[in-house]
Amino acid sequence: MPDPLDAVREAERLVREATERAEAAAGASVPPRGFEAPGPERGAGAFGDLSALAGLLELARGSLPPELSRQLAQALRELLIALRAVLDYSIDRLEPDEPVAVQVEDIPIE
Repeated sequence: MPDPLDAVREAERLVREATERAEAAAGASVPPRGFEAPGPERGAGAFGDLSALAGLLELARGSLPPELSRQLAQALRELLIALRAVLDYSIDRLEPDEPVAVQVEDIPIE
């Protein structure tokens, strides 16, 4: 009759081997906070995508006819003014109302 502990030992060995293989595959490189997904390096600048978009806009501006470039600049200006109005409205709603004046009465203590 086979020993039941042999099955337990075999399962422990398999789990240990699988853990070792997983650690080797991961390179044992745990992110600094333990939960961060790998991403672009921050040394090149946190606004890498934004700078690429700005470069694309600059390239488009140079290749557009002057009249179309002026119209695009005007449309962008109007968009930014509208965005500012939305932000101003939102900020006004976040600010508390004027405090209500509370009437205070002095009571003399004798």
